[in-house]
Amino acid sequence: MGKGMTPKDTTADGKNLGFAVDKARFVVSRQFLSANPVAKRWFEQIQVPFEDIITEEKLVHEGKNDSKDIRRHAEEWVKNHQALVDGWLEEARIARKAPK
Repeated sequence: MGKGMTPKDTTADGKNLGFAVDKARFVVSRQFLSANPVAKRWFEQIQVPFEDIITEEKLVHEGKNDSKDIRRHAEEWVKNHQALVDGWLEEARIARKAPK
């Protein structure tokens, strides 16, 4: 474990990996988020399991890395996690109805 790190810094999906866990985040302007509460709520919910990220990185490393490959991988992931994705979308749509 790195200097000054705690198990909280190195744990993903209940597994201590022994190295810092990176988190991908969306980079969007505050103006966009303010104008698009549905997108904001959707961004807040997305969490891709660490194992799925590693699987994608392996595919890319194996040469399955052109834009068609990446799109296919993403579409397969969504298909395999459709209920989860549908839940994210439904929760995000609620933000459209929330008072500002």
